[in-house]
Amino acid sequence: MKLWQKIFLSSLCLIIVAINVISIVLLNNTHRLMIEREQSHAIREYEYFAASFANSAVYERLRSDRLFLSDDKIKRIAEDIMAGRPKTQPAAIYGSDKQPIAESSIPELFSLDELERYVSTIGLASDNYNIRVFNCSETRYMVVCSTLKIEDKTYLLLTASDVSEIFALRSKQTSFVRQVGLISAAVISLILLITVILLLRPLSRLNTYTKAIAGGNYKIRIRKRGSREFRELAENMNIMADSIQSNAARLEKIAEDRQTFIANLAHEMKTPLTSILGFADLLRIKKNVSDSERAEYAGTIVEETKRLRSLSGKLMELIALGGTETEKKPVSIPGMIKDTETSLTPLLQKNSVSLSCECEDITISADEELFKSLLYNIIENAVKASAIGQKIDIKAGMSDGNAVIAITDHGIGMSKEDAKKVFEPFYMVDKSRSRKAGGAGLGLALCVKIAQQHNAVLTLDSELGKGTTVYIIISGEECL
Repeated sequence: MKLWQKIFLSSLCLIIVAINVISIVLLNNTHRLMIEREQSHAIREYEYFAASFANSAVYERLRSDRLFLSDDKIKRIAEDIMAGRPKTQPAAIYGSDKQPIAESSIPELFSLDELERYVSTIGLASDNYNIRVFNCSETRYMVVCSTLKIEDKTYLLLTASDVSEIFALRSKQTSFVRQVGLISAAVISLILLITVILLLRPLSRLNTYTKAIAGGNYKIRIRKRGSREFRELAENMNIMADSIQSNAARLEKIAEDRQTFIANLAHEMKTPLTSILGFADLLRIKKNVSDSERAEYAGTIVEETKRLRSLSGKLMELIALGGTETEKKPVSIPGMIKDTETSLTPLLQKNSVSLSCECEDITISADEELFKSLLYNIIENAVKASAIGQKIDIKAGMSDGNAVIAITDHGIGMSKEDAKKVFEPFYMVDKSRSRKAGGAGLGLALCVKIAQQHNAVLTLDSELGKGTTVYIIISGEECL
């Protein structure tokens, strides 16, 4: 069952139940008020009848100048009173033995077994009004019964009044309310159905847009219409669509980067392997190999093997960083730079490049070996970019609450386009120069990963032919 059907049916049921309950309460309240009014009228009629009977007995006793009236005299007085009552106002007088002394001319009422049992249950010592409704031949009578003491004798008086109209009116009102209820339910059903459809129309529109988004149309956006709740839902759906579109674009970019990474990896590994295989074949196939040729071939094989080893090592290091937890401890930036300079001494001497360091005494929380690898790769790239006899400047200090390490070379530099891509895996500004120097384009990509592990960012400022400065900006949260 659809939502609009559930809302429609549940609302309709509640409305119908509410109308019926209110109608029943109003009908019962009206009927009760009419019964109470009729009871007051019946009590007044009973009191008039009892007063007439008592006054007649007193008058007869005074007229006959007797101290007490006989039972026959009382019976005659009762019959005279009954003879003067209208047929529509039945009454009865019972003696102390609860046997009728006189009755009105409606024998079917006084012959009811239910009435006889009712009279037999009334105590002669009680002077309360006992009121009850009896059904006699499709006519309803309201009976009032109570005791009356005359001439030291207790009599039981009963009067009845026709209240059939009250119950007939209730039956008519019930039938009328039922008909009105059915008509009202039909009208309310139509109005409620139209209202529910109109109110839930934005939900249907949202469902259509959701299906479109689920089908891959991430550019679609929902118009904010309808009630406040639907507008908020539309806004949240648009935010969700923006997020999905952003994530989809990011995943596509990751997939493209991985494809490029794999292609570059295959290419970079193919080149040294081809050289190694080629020169190894020359050594194997060529019969007469001079010492100089053997040394050349072997040297090439060794260099290409080193390059392959460097490539595989940095690749493994880059992959391992993605799932490795860093073990940080307090380390000194000047100390790490000094250790890195010592490790790079052979390379510096080989290229006749010197280092100039101006470092403040700053301590950070870092994985020492990983951070040294970060410094090593950046300084190594600076050495490779520098000409013989040039100098590399290293400065470390605090700026805006963050620790900043600046590594500046005065070498070949790079264009702005190259500077934007230099942190990507396998990207090399001058591929022939980088391969000749043993590079694979993974160093700066590895540096980015290490920086991320240390809550730091890498930025680069370079100008073609004038040199490059790499900034390592470490968040102040990591400074001790």
